[in-house]
Amino acid sequence: MSKTLLGTVDITLDGETYTLKPTLGAVRAIEAHFGGLRGASQAINALSVDGCAVIIASGAGLTGKASEAIPEQVWQEGVLEVSVKLNAYLVALYNPKGTDPGKQQPAKA
Repeated sequence: MSKTLLGTVDITLDGETYTLKPTLGAVRAIEAHFGGLRGASQAINALSVDGCAVIIASGAGLTGKASEAIPEQVWQEGVLEVSVKLNAYLVALYNPKGTDPGKQQPAKA
């Protein structure tokens, strides 16, 4: 059976759309910063502007100068609004294949 990665989340901040993908690279970057996905969840629930910015940058694969504007954009958008979408993204990181078994694939010859 085939399963594709689920949980890609688009977040638009100040007219710029960031596509957060549930990748191992994103998980590793988030875990390195927060000490695990649970720490990232706690930062979201605490409505941390910087915490949300780190998750967005990690999910979008941004580093350095490319990620510098994100905290301001999160604050301007409203951290509460952003946190709702980030909770959905974290769920995808916990289980990137989802629960649907997918389509049956024909046997290969």
